[in-house]
Amino acid sequence: MKPAPAPVTPDLSREIVIASQQHLSRLVLPNGRFVYAHDAGDIAAAHDGYNLLRHCGTLWFMARAVTETPIPPDPVTLAALARACGYVGRKLEPAPWADPANPSLALVGKGAVKLGGLGLALLALSEARKIAPLQSALSAALALGPDETMARMRRYALDEIDGNDFRHKRAFPTGQVLPFRSDYYTGEAIFGLLVTGPETEDLVRVTTSLMRHQYGWAEQSHWMTYAACEAVERGIASEALGSAYLTGLMEAILGDARYRQRRQSTPIACRTEALTRVLLMCRSHPGLLAPDLLARIETHAAENLALQLGWYRDGQFWKGDDERKVQIDYIQHNATSFLHWVQLNAL
Repeated sequence: MKPAPAPVTPDLSREIVIASQQHLSRLVLPNGRFVYAHDAGDIAAAHDGYNLLRHCGTLWFMARAVTETPIPPDPVTLAALARACGYVGRKLEPAPWADPANPSLALVGKGAVKLGGLGLALLALSEARKIAPLQSALSAALALGPDETMARMRRYALDEIDGNDFRHKRAFPTGQVLPFRSDYYTGEAIFGLLVTGPETEDLVRVTTSLMRHQYGWAEQSHWMTYAACEAVERGIASEALGSAYLTGLMEAILGDARYRQRRQSTPIACRTEALTRVLLMCRSHPGLLAPDLLARIETHAAENLALQLGWYRDGQFWKGDDERKVQIDYIQHNATSFLHWVQLNAL
């Protein structure tokens, strides 16, 4: 019989969060880009490629590791955060197709605007704004200032609402809507918009409609989990709707664990993020989910975290059994799940 995985303690989880943030800080280059991917244990063995959306998601984790833990950031981390925020600022462009009376800012990478990237940029910049030593760097990085910059970014995302969903991708600078659809962009956009508020009638309508129609269940979507939890906490979605939606999404994850069979760290970590985010919300919303479901969620999350440790060392998470490539988003998702575990055990 295979032995049970060792338990993941709060102290170990905290060490992983700190080491992951420190490693990511070392990956931020002078121009604000990350070393996007490298061989495990060897930053010099860098891989080609870059993804602006994942830059923003990684920056969001790094900022959260400062704002949501009691450990003061060191100067290296603060400087890395400032450079990474500056890179995001340089990727913001006025959307030429926007209403001149209501200008918006697009996040442009490789000649395209990805809605999900903009949602994650909103999360990253809003979290970075909470870090007092970064205030001057953010003001310098964002030509319009943080308030107006984020207002125009929000306007872009809100303008992309199309019926009960969003347009996901446009060509830049023409504004041509591209046929590409992502399983993640809608959740990322809603989450970013809700966090940076205020809500609008359209945003409330599209969020609650998607929840009623079980959007994200089939995908076991961690981003829709974040969005739904935020909607419930802000009173945008009723507790009845939140309970029905999150119960279904959690059961979708618990009832089909084939994602573990891939033996890769990040598919597991994304589900762990979803599970632990729901556990955190239910601490402040007792009775939202059934006690037996919460117990199963906690057990499943603990099992996942133990599995994730198999692809971790020295602040680095690699892809999985068949490939020891470390990538910034692998660290982001895995370390975020351990951050949630720290928070759960601190409550």
